[in-house]
Amino acid sequence: MITSLILTSSAGAQLRLDYYYDQSEMYTKFSDWIPKRLHQWHPAYVEDFFLLYSLQNYYNTQDIKRNIYFLEIALTRKFRHPSQALCKIQSEEEYHKYRLLVFMHINLKIMRSYLRMGSKFDKRHLYFYNLDFADDLKKSFAVAEFYYNKSSPYWQKAKEYAAQASVYPFELDMGSLESIRHEIMTGDIDFGIYTENHLRRLKQKQDAVENFLAQNPQNPRN
Repeated sequence: MITSLILTSSAGAQLRLDYYYDQSEMYTKFSDWIPKRLHQWHPAYVEDFFLLYSLQNYYNTQDIKRNIYFLEIALTRKFRHPSQALCKIQSEEEYHKYRLLVFMHINLKIMRSYLRMGSKFDKRHLYFYNLDFADDLKKSFAVAEFYYNKSSPYWQKAKEYAAQASVYPFELDMGSLESIRHEIMTGDIDFGIYTENHLRRLKQKQDAVENFLAQNPQNPRN
């Protein structure tokens, strides 16, 4: 339920303040509706931008682009002081491995984000009736190919960081990142093959579209 309070200033202007309260009649202060500069958070370090990453179960291209933006900024920033790291750090070697693992993970997230972007412009299956929109598909598939290829350098960097982190014989209290590092080193995870498969299937669809357009220069379906 919403109730309103009307305040009148000395100049005669009225200010309407809306309050929300539930059945227990607990009010939400008007000040809680207005962000205060005092409470604003200014990301500055790698971890700050890394923690801005988020992806809901349902997402659009803008969500993915936002995450790529923050993650790529993270790769250019300094790390927090070791005492404020995302796990317990007790030595310089641990701090070095920590940084390598975080960079590995950020590159993986960027890579997967570009793959998601590519999938937005790709089609899992190309049916005969999809060729009604052959011209549009040609453009869309070109964008998908661009994003799939864009992901590859980040996979290479992630592998490099995983290899460097694997030099250290100990593990940090970052179980998921340590597991990913291990799977990369053993070959259980290989996004290079995954991306190649995407590009191979995309090429088949691109060829089908090109053949259709070549056979139908005056495509009556358009």
